[in-house]
Amino acid sequence: MSFEAINQWLNGLVYGPVMMLVFLAVGLYLSGHTRFLQLTRFGVALRETLGAVRERSESFGGTITPFQAVMIALSGTVGTGHVVGMVAAILSGGPGAVLWMWLGYAVGTATKFAEATLAVHFRRHYADGSISGGAMYYIRQALGPRWGWVAGLFAVFAMFSAFGGGNLVQAKALSETLQTSFQVPPAITGLLVATLAGVVLGGGIVGVARFASVVFPLKLLLFALAVVPLLVVYAEKIPAAFGLIFSSALSLEAAAGGAAGYTLVQIFQAGMGRGIFANEAGLGSSAFAHAQARVDHPVRQGLWGVTEMLTSFLVTTLTALAFLASGVWEGFLGGSPTEAAVRLFEAHFLHSSVLAVLLIVFAMGTLITWGFYGEEAAAYLFGEGVRWPFRLCYLVLAFMGPLGGLGTFLSLSDTLNGLMAIPNLLALAVLAGLVGRLVRGFFSGEAWVPPRGRDVDGR
Repeated sequence: MSFEAINQWLNGLVYGPVMMLVFLAVGLYLSGHTRFLQLTRFGVALRETLGAVRERSESFGGTITPFQAVMIALSGTVGTGHVVGMVAAILSGGPGAVLWMWLGYAVGTATKFAEATLAVHFRRHYADGSISGGAMYYIRQALGPRWGWVAGLFAVFAMFSAFGGGNLVQAKALSETLQTSFQVPPAITGLLVATLAGVVLGGGIVGVARFASVVFPLKLLLFALAVVPLLVVYAEKIPAAFGLIFSSALSLEAAAGGAAGYTLVQIFQAGMGRGIFANEAGLGSSAFAHAQARVDHPVRQGLWGVTEMLTSFLVTTLTALAFLASGVWEGFLGGSPTEAAVRLFEAHFLHSSVLAVLLIVFAMGTLITWGFYGEEAAAYLFGEGVRWPFRLCYLVLAFMGPLGGLGTFLSLSDTLNGLMAIPNLLALAVLAGLVGRLVRGFFSGEAWVPPRGRDVDGR
């Protein structure tokens, strides 16, 4: 069997319906252990996060504020998949895919909460005051020292995902957008992207936090300027769009494969898949960011994970409603998501140029954040001395991305990104009881007791 065939088989496995059911099952399991905190404590989550940004900005045990940590996570999560990816979900699964996406968010919020909570609980402090954290630390703790190789595998998957999906894919998307819309040569784009990435990543976690605290609010502002006018233009058709979402997802025709040719499996996979891999709940990626927060209790940072998911949910949902209400989707079923997105924004008063600017900022924010994620994974594998060599390699790839090529590595990195979920979900399932105990302790006022060995240098 060829390398391409093996990669294709693995890709179909990690992005297939069986894996979607695993994501759903782990999310439901965590929801049970936390007493469906994402619903029962939703108001508390908002008050403890957005309602207390200033009060919670100076705590202890981390290098950046909880707000900065979630800005990094959102900067990496909210990307082109929230726009073009949502369009792709509807084209591949029909309007009913949106309902399954919503279900994925409802359940996945518990997963994201657990990742953020465990990231703080199992992070490592070093003598110089720095911190390392991420899913590989709680994977190692959950499965025991003899299973440390599983944590190492996660770190390998994360590092190469950063090089591929986090870097090359974003740089290429940036280049194509700039070349098509503004006639910027690929080499110039590569030079600009590599320079900006070098400046930000060279500042370490503090530099990345400052960048994310600017770029993510800019993302939201640009998204509002891009999508809200479309929602106004198609306001009368939004109620019908909601109706279409429910009727298409639940109709007997869909179950029999008769609704626009979509089977129930296709609708489920398109909605759940795009939802999961847009918000990254279950992949363990945002744990790198949440581990860095100055916070007095892991659950308090976990609540920021709830807010993170809410933001991602709103962006994907508004995109889906605009696309369905426009009616553009009916002419592009089975077609190109990018072309469909361009057609959608032609109704905007700034035309498709607003989409171009939006995708540029989305891609750049993702590229920077994943540079930090990959660096953390590399440091876990090879030690602190690898940070600058990793950064230099990352910058070289950021320059090469716009120039094209490396197609095989890009397809492999997509598979590796999905493979991150396997060890992460296994650890989350094992540690669900601990997450539940931390939640009960937090709401009963118990002091947090970090696990032994937390402040010991090394892994």
